Amino acid sequence: MNKVGIVMNDLLNSTIDNKNIGLLKNLWELRQALDVYELISANAKGINERGIGRNFFGFLRASCLHLITLYICKVFEAEEKPDKQGKVKHELSSIDGVLKSSATANLNVLDPKEINGFVRQYSHGQCGDGTLSAISLTVRDFKARYKKELKRFQEARDKWGAHSEFGFSPEDLPSYDIMERLFDFGHDFYRLVYHAFITCVVPCDLNADRKVKASLKKVFEELGIKEIRTEMK
Repeated sequence: MNKVGIVMNDLLNSTIDNKNIGLLKNLWELRQALDVYELISANAKGINERGIGRNFFGFLRASCLHLITLYICKVFEAEEKPDKQGKVKHELSSIDGVLKSSATANLNVLDPKEINGFVRQYSHGQCGDGTLSAISLTVRDFKARYKKELKRFQEARDKWGAHSEFGFSPEDLPSYDIMERLFDFGHDFYRLVYHAFITCVVPCDLNADRKVKASLKKVFEELGIKEIRTEMK
């Protein structure tokens, strides 16, 4: 077996691999919550006109907003710095958690073109050098660009999702378009890890099979809602 094959096999079921799988699970939950929230929002008029299940779908939409807030925070949560012994108290299945483990593992880049493509897409057209540091800089720049939006989600999670702070309103959350951009970045990062470092794994494409959204659309059809819209304008 060649060196590349050994490296790939060593990474399978490693901390990096398992964290990236954990990140995928968080992104899956976020994808479903976004899809349900979007489909209900896009067809609110039709739901109200039909009059069947209006209260239920209103509750479901609000619940999805809770989940969207929670999982965006999970995906972008920063992992604690290691202590003097180099240990982290709580490791995370977040973008930052995967990056931290990747940095300490001295990964061999197997496909620098994938990294450069990711950097060009999310760093205003700048070209990377095909290294892990280029990914880290791109993640840092992206989070800085959406710092205000990410902070608003974090505040909503703390003051509304986890607690019930008097006077806080979730209506001030970022737009659905911003939610989708944050999902896309997390999803592309997850896929990048496998494309660039563990090329023997075919990563999941969460945008390819939207069964939850399709199932809800079927429910709308059965309820007699006409001209069902699948996307928000």
